[in-house]
Amino acid sequence: MDTRQLRYFTAVCEFRNLSHAADHCNTAASALSLHIARLEEELDTKLFTRKPRGMDPTAAGLKLLEHAKYILAAFETAASDVRLGHAEIAGNIAIGMPYSVINVIGAGLMRTVMEDLPKVRLLIREGLSGMTYTALRTGEVEAALIFNPAPDGQTQRVPLIEEELFCIGRREIIGDPSQPIRLEDMAALPLALLQSGSLSRALVDRPAELARLEANARIQLASIAGTLNAMKAGLACTLAPKVLVSDELRTGELVARPVIDPTPIRTLYLVSAADERPTFLRERISALICDLVQQAVQEGRWEGARLSG
Repeated sequence: MDTRQLRYFTAVCEFRNLSHAADHCNTAASALSLHIARLEEELDTKLFTRKPRGMDPTAAGLKLLEHAKYILAAFETAASDVRLGHAEIAGNIAIGMPYSVINVIGAGLMRTVMEDLPKVRLLIREGLSGMTYTALRTGEVEAALIFNPAPDGQTQRVPLIEEELFCIGRREIIGDPSQPIRLEDMAALPLALLQSGSLSRALVDRPAELARLEANARIQLASIAGTLNAMKAGLACTLAPKVLVSDELRTGELVARPVIDPTPIRTLYLVSAADERPTFLRERISALICDLVQQAVQEGRWEGARLSG
């Protein structure tokens, strides 16, 4: 028994005539007759009394009609609820992301929400990956963009991009930007490194090399603004993506030098709590973020990044 059979059945009950019911259902009378016969066979009872000029429901048919009307009404209510819920997206949502990501997709995300989702209130919470991960686990944000999150069973994550990190600073600090620098040689430079909190830095997948850099870093900051100030003042360089200082690279105030042996790569994930019930709003915002990230990479606005997978 399925909803199509029930619709055909209720139509025959209403019109008391196979041909008229078939016209109403936009199907052939023979097909309608076959469905009714199969329904009677499945229920092992006669649902109609066949007459020369029509069909009358039996007592069993009238009992089934009561159930069929309820089932079909419930089905339509469910379908309508899903369609309307998907079309009418509303509510508040908080998304966590690092400054460098906001720098690339933040304006596009805000513009789309303002123009296309008038009943949505968006909170973008800026933070380093470790802080953002903590905010996700405590429920302060519903989804987050996080670099290299630690493995766990409490979150679900979708990889979006892989991003190369560069030695960035003033030319007189880091040298010729056209010449690669070995990661271990960066330890000899004046360094200001970002401190990312509970994830103990989500910059690279090579903790040993990172540890050597951290051991030689004279300055550690939990502030993007502080790191930028240190570089612009010629006090230090840092290990970061180009998008963090895209404006400064264009003006020549700062330069970026490729890093080798190894080349530091970090992966950006869209992360959400595994035990959270999905909502239309979160699904819509998550899909929008994925589209904006993909578009930025394809258009060359996310230099040093490539799409995952």
